[in-house]
Amino acid sequence: MLHSRRVWVLTPVNSADELAEMLVMSTWTGCSAFSVGGYFFLNDATCADGAQEYAVVRQLADGRYEQIESITFSWCSPQSGLELIQRVLAGEFDQADYRREVQPRLQTPEQHGRCHLCA
Repeated sequence: MLHSRRVWVLTPVNSADELAEMLVMSTWTGCSAFSVGGYFFLNDATCADGAQEYAVVRQLADGRYEQIESITFSWCSPQSGLELIQRVLAGEFDQADYRREVQPRLQTPEQHGRCHLCA
């Protein structure tokens, strides 16, 4: 995660297919985050009109969070985006050498309200 102070509003998604379409076909506000299959995809873009980069994070059994990957979905086709999400959900990146502990600030839509990134 590039943004240690950013607050994300977490939206659950029903499937990898749905998430792939959402992330590849649309541009989201910087405070957008999505969850599917126990993994979190946090918008890590540096600006609204830049590449749509997402930090891929999982929560460990002890409550800590680990970033396991970073994916630029704006560079993906719908099929390659889906394949990457499926690989994440299959646990392929869970033990990557480059994983690191992170402390994302996640909120529900009700908690979040509006911020400078989504206003």
